[in-house]
This record gives sequence, structure tokens and C-alpha cells, in this order.
Amino acid sequence: MASQQALQQAFRVVVENVLNRWTALRLAVEHGMGGPLGLNTAIELIDYVTSYCTENKNVDAIDLREVLEEIMDQEFETICEDESTQEVSAVLIKYLRMLKEGKEEEVKADLHTMVPCEMWIVSGAKIKYQPIDDSGSESDEDTNDPEDMDVEPASAMDVGSEQVNPSTCGSSTKFIEEEAIDPGWTQVRGRRRR
Repeated sequence: MASQQALQQAFRVVVENVLNRWTALRLAVEHGMGGPLGLNTAIELIDYVTSYCTENKNVDAIDLREVLEEIMDQEFETICEDESTQEVSAVLIKYLRMLKEGKEEEVKADLHTMVPCEMWIVSGAKIKYQPIDDSGSESDEDTNDPEDMDVEPASAMDVGSEQVNPSTCGSSTKFIEEEAIDPGWTQVRGRRRR
């Protein structure tokens, strides 16, 4: 490669291609694990990885894996137990070394042989957010059995003048509370949104 800037530009294309194919990152963004600005964080991740790899002389796959794991944990509250951070970092370092050896045409050819994918990590992309189902249920059927639900006493749910409902924050299930059947307890019935 002729210059640092040319290396960065060529490697950024590689990083974009690899991270757009990383399922764990996409799922973290789609499920809102990066907060409402998760897509922006993913865009920043491309820039950061590009800079990190091209500005550090002796970066290797282990260093990059640790960086990716830390970013996924800190920014997306996600721990990749599938070893995908190891795979992603190994692929990125392989292409970085090829670019440093002047094999830009080989890298381009490899990128063209990758399975086509949607380039979703772009500013203004429409992400289909999928709410996290924290009900722990394995089926899509509604269960109205109160014995299957953890229900807090109504008095424990009041904090000062604020009403707190921690068990349903972010849930796709809408709960309707009815009058107490048994003193001190509230019956909660689940109803799925459609």
C-alpha cells in the first residue's frame, strides 16, 4: 500500500463488509441492546475498528478480539458466546495483513466472492427493531395461568408516588391489572399485542 490513508480507505471497505455480515452485531442493534442509537454505535464501530487496526503497528487477532468483546459488552450489553468475535477478528486481521503486503486486488476479489448481504450499517438505514421477549416462554401461545407468573404484592410495586413495573419494561406483552382477588395480591393476566 502506498500510504496510510490508502490503507485506511481500503481496510474500511473490508471492515464494512465483515461487520455487515456479523449476525451478533445485527441482532444486538435490532433488539435495541445498543439503545435507541444502536445503529450509530455500529457505524462508529466501523470507524473505530478501521482506525484501531491501521494506526497500531502490531495489532493481532487476539487484541482485536478483546476490543470487539469489550465494545459488544459495554456498548451493546452483549456477550458473544458463539466465538464470533474470534472469527470476525481473525478475518479482519487476515485482510489487513494482505493489504499491508500490497495484495489489494486479492482482497477485492475475496470480498466479491462473499455471499451478498444487506449493507445495513449505514446512516439513515431503517432497522426493524424487534422487542425482546423476556417472558422466558418457549411457545408463542398465550398463557393466562397465574401460577406460571411471578407476581409482586401491589404494595411492593409502589415507590414513593411513582408506579414501578420492572418486570414488563421492554416486554411485548401487555399486562392488565384487575382488582385484588386475595388481599395484598394482584391477579395479572397476559395479553399479546398483535
